[in-house]
Amino acid sequence: MNENDKIRVLVAEDEESFLVVLTTVLEATNRFEVYPCESGDEAVEALKRTRYDVVILDHKMPGMTGLNVLQWLHEQKSTTPVIMLTGAGSENIAVEAMKLGAYDYVRKDHFDRTHFPILVSGVYERYLFKKEKEQPDINLRERERYLAFLELLRNSMSSFAEIVQMTLAKMAFVTDESESSLRPLLPPAGKENLEKFIRTVREELETLAYASKTMVGVPKVTDESYTRKQDIQQSEKVLASSREPLPQKTTDTH
Repeated sequence: MNENDKIRVLVAEDEESFLVVLTTVLEATNRFEVYPCESGDEAVEALKRTRYDVVILDHKMPGMTGLNVLQWLHEQKSTTPVIMLTGAGSENIAVEAMKLGAYDYVRKDHFDRTHFPILVSGVYERYLFKKEKEQPDINLRERERYLAFLELLRNSMSSFAEIVQMTLAKMAFVTDESESSLRPLLPPAGKENLEKFIRTVREELETLAYASKTMVGVPKVTDESYTRKQDIQQSEKVLASSREPLPQKTTDTH
C-alpha cells in the first residue's frame, strides 16, 4: 500500500509496553501509519499540528486524561473519529466517551491483536460513510447561502438599473430639448458641429443603456455558471469513486 493511502492513527497511551503493542499490531497490517505519544497533553499538541484519520486514547493518563482530550476535540468541533481505551469496571467512562462523540471503546483486558486492526478500520469506514452522507446537506446549505447572495445582488442590480434608465431618459430629453432650442440660433457650420456633438452624446447614452441591461443579467449568468460547476464536480466525484481500488482484506496470520 502507498504511504499516502495509509490510515494515519494517533495513539495516546502512558503505559509504554502497551503503546508498543498497539503500534506494532496496527503497523503489521501495512494499512496504518501510527504516531505514538505517552500523554494526553502530548496528544493535544500533536492534534494542534497535524490532522489524523483516527485517534486512540487511553482514558487514564497523567495530566490530561483520554476524556479530557476527547472533550477538547469536542470543543474544537473536530470530527476525527476517536476510540477510547478503558480498564475493567470502567463502563461509566465508556458511556461518557460515547456521549462526547467517541466512535467506539475497547477494554484493555479484552484486547485482541487480531480483531483490533479490523475495529480501527471499521471506525474509519464509518467516519467516511457519515462524512459522505452529510455532504449533500452541506452542499444544500452552501447553495441556499449562495442563492440568497444572488437574490440580494439581483435586487441591487435591478434598483441600480432603474436609476440609470431614469437618468438616461432624462438626459435624452434634455439633449433633444437643447438641440431644438440651439439649432435655430446657430450658423450652418455651428449646426453641423451641434449635430456631431448630439450624435456622440446619443451613442454614449445608448452604450450606457445597454450596459445597465447587461448588469441586470449578471446574477442569472453567475447562477447558471455555478450550477454547471457543481454538476461537473459531482460527475468527477462519481468517476473518481468508480476508479478507487477495492479495500485490501486483512490477512489472519493466526
